[in-house]
Amino acid sequence: MDIIKNLSPSKKERESVSKVINGFLKKIKPRLKECELLIGGSMGKDSWLAGDHDVDIFVKFPKNYVKKDISKILQDKLKNIKYDVIHGSRDYLQVKQGSYLFEIIPVLDIKKHEEAANITDVSPLHVTWVKANNKDSEQVRLTKAFLKANNLYGAESYKKGFSGYVVELLTIYYNGFMNLVEAASNWKEPVVIDLSKFYKDKKEVVNNLNKDKFSSLILIDPVQPNRNAAASLSQERFKEFINLCKKYLKHPHEEFFIEKKFNVNELKKKYNKDEIILLEAEPLKGKEDVIGSKLLKLFNYVRDKVSSEGWKIKEANWFWNNEVLFYYVIEKKELSKEIIHYGPPKKLIENVNQFRKKWKNCKLLQDNYRVYIKLKRKYTKVNDYVKSLLKDKYLKNLVKSIKIKKV
Repeated sequence: MDIIKNLSPSKKERESVSKVINGFLKKIKPRLKECELLIGGSMGKDSWLAGDHDVDIFVKFPKNYVKKDISKILQDKLKNIKYDVIHGSRDYLQVKQGSYLFEIIPVLDIKKHEEAANITDVSPLHVTWVKANNKDSEQVRLTKAFLKANNLYGAESYKKGFSGYVVELLTIYYNGFMNLVEAASNWKEPVVIDLSKFYKDKKEVVNNLNKDKFSSLILIDPVQPNRNAAASLSQERFKEFINLCKKYLKHPHEEFFIEKKFNVNELKKKYNKDEIILLEAEPLKGKEDVIGSKLLKLFNYVRDKVSSEGWKIKEANWFWNNEVLFYYVIEKKELSKEIIHYGPPKKLIENVNQFRKKWKNCKLLQDNYRVYIKLKRKYTKVNDYVKSLLKDKYLKNLVKSIKIKKV
């Protein structure tokens, strides 16, 4: 497939990346003499896409450090390097260097999953397994690009899609991208995959795996039999992937592998008779998963509030790359100046009296079934309403700042 040429790093890019990584390792290695350093993530497993320069570095502390705070030790040893501390099950460090993002992750140097003191200790074992079993990195890149381009990549709680590790395992199990797509187009949940054959059959998997770890796809971690590597995959994303595979098999095209950039002009052409609200936000700092969850909450909050007021939303989405954008396509209409606020059924006399007392300054009206009042609507134009909504204190806990962007 020609698309592989665009997805795979060129020789020149590989040499450049290798030079930067080696330079960074040379800078931190003398301060971590008792530790082994391992390049992890897609970079370490050679499944990274061209232009993607995120680098995971596992700092493997000896096992006798099990009762020590290796995160704090790492921070102290690298105190002369500018980094951000990212909080998680065990804190790790993030260093930005030009287009490169280094994540320095402290782990214990273990040989099997039972020795882990923290879930991150097992991650280097994933690297070792994938490197030993992946026979074709280009196929993994195809799968990854396919999912990324269609917003199904990433296991963070605000995405609930396919993690990089799950992508690698699936591509290895099905022996290539096309085999995976063909198989997935016929998936029926739950799909159970056990690469290391820890269990004799599907029934034994279901009987032995913790029910909290169940999902539409049960993918037994090949280095940890009690773990479902795809536990964070939502049913919605699972079904979207099946449908995507069916579409691709009907009309295979390179467009399926190309990420669609948000284009407000195309949106305006598509919805030339409707109103488009475009919001630009500056996210808070911190762990991607936490920030992303807050952005998702904001997106849903604005959408639900606008809908509850009576405006019809035709399309809405949000994007987070170098900037954060939310858009809402709303049917162009000015709402009535009054809202009908319904009370209890007429036959419930006591409830009606309470309703009348509560709204004593309003004229009590009734239809065939219940009483109601008319209230003056504060906002009849959606733009004015959203402007007021952005002043809500609740939003201040979700982003650093947010504003309406001119369309």
